[in-house]
Amino acid sequence: MTKLTILVSVAALSLGVQLQSAMADEVPNYDVRKSCKADLQQYPSAQNPAGCLADEQNARTTLVSQWTQFAPESRSRCTQMVSDPAGPQSYVELLTCLQMAKDVKGLPKN
Repeated sequence: MTKLTILVSVAALSLGVQLQSAMADEVPNYDVRKSCKADLQQYPSAQNPAGCLADEQNARTTLVSQWTQFAPESRSRCTQMVSDPAGPQSYVELLTCLQMAKDVKGLPKN
């Protein structure tokens, strides 16, 4: 019975790694209306819903055009951080995370 448990665990772990890797190969699809609604509730004077949705769409367009320029490990890590289904998902946050990761990689090492 123990061998079966180990085999199932290894198979599940392997599948999880493959899904995570596949997840980072494409720009994820988010329902940004939720994140815009949450932003507007938290910061009512910041902007209107149309402005938030436009920012999200612009960020998604940039992500689509630059996706392969970001390192695969950065895409995977940032996508995981921003894609929590319990919280608001945002292309702006994903793009910011990826740009920061790219900037950090470009810094000279001491």
